[in-house]
Amino acid sequence: MLHTELFVHKLAASIIFYRCLIGKGCADYDEKRAVFKDEGGGALLLTDEAVLSKNHYFNAMAESRKGKGVELILPVNDVEMVFNKIHRIYPDCIESEITAQPWGKIDFRVVDPDGYYVRVTT
Repeated sequence: MLHTELFVHKLAASIIFYRCLIGKGCADYDEKRAVFKDEGGGALLLTDEAVLSKNHYFNAMAESRKGKGVELILPVNDVEMVFNKIHRIYPDCIESEITAQPWGKIDFRVVDPDGYYVRVTT
């Protein structure tokens, strides 16, 4: 069970983006954070970066693209359906087309509104 928290610049925009990727709404949200949960007990927490104190480690990076050196991996049931939805709504966010990988997975990659790199996979 993995929980991941992403600090985001515009919470509402990130909620809409991840709702398209995940295919369901938030389990819980308020004006500062939103939580998406999966059946396996994992969670994706989106938090408005405005909550960061001025001396918080991440605050110095608030205006930069996020997640340098990190690839978030998001398993979905229907990669092609998610790809087609993202292609219609967020075509500029697609970093790579659907690819059959040598290790047996099918995936594509997107960059979210804050610059986090996400692999959507079977």
